[in-house]
Parts: sequence; C-alpha cells; structure tokens
Amino acid sequence: MQIPAFLLRKLYIKGSLENVEGGFSLKLKNSLSPGTTTAVAPIKVDGNEYSLDSLTIRSVDGEVLGSEVSAENTFPIKVGVEIELIVKGDPLPEGEHTIDLALTTKEAGTLAFDVTDSI
Repeated sequence: MQIPAFLLRKLYIKGSLENVEGGFSLKLKNSLSPGTTTAVAPIKVDGNEYSLDSLTIRSVDGEVLGSEVSAENTFPIKVGVEIELIVKGDPLPEGEHTIDLALTTKEAGTLAFDVTDSI
C-alpha cells in the first residue's frame, strides 16, 4: 500500500526543526495509523546526508540509534505519540531547509517524503 507524500507530510510537526547541543532535531507525530518501523533511511537536509549512526530516534517507548533499527529490532510508531529525531553534526544555519525522510514499516512498506521548515 503506497501512502501519498502529501499525507505523510502531515506526520511532521511544523516548526519543530531546531538546533540542539551537538546537532539538530525535529519531531514527527503519527496521525494516520499505528506502525512498526523495520528500517530507517539516512536523513537528508538540503541534500546533505547524515549517517544512521548519527541519528537517535526517541519517544515515550524508548530510544534507539537509526543504525540499530531492523526487522529484528523494530521501533513502534503509535498514533498520537511524538517521535523526536536527533541528528549529531553541525548545527544548521538559520533559514529554510528541505528535509528528506524515509523509513520502512511492516504494515505499509517504504514511506518517503520531504518537508520544508526553518530555524
């Protein structure tokens, strides 16, 4: 089942992109249906790719490195629960940024979308 990008963009919490100590973060909130993440693709910001080892995924259910998510080590995506994505690296410059996100779920396969937000 392919979910259109315009629906997936609604998962992103607009205005959540911010610089944090040691990098930047952004937030997602599932409003569609529960899912189980089995793989995560590297996040891209303005075309720059960040390795999965630099990505931490955090929610009320716990915390995991992007590189640790697999079919054997899944991460739940519950409806109504915020998920914070923290990326280690240089802080982003002020202004508008395009963020490319992609993940694979047991339920819907690969979900890929981009959003634009500002710092």
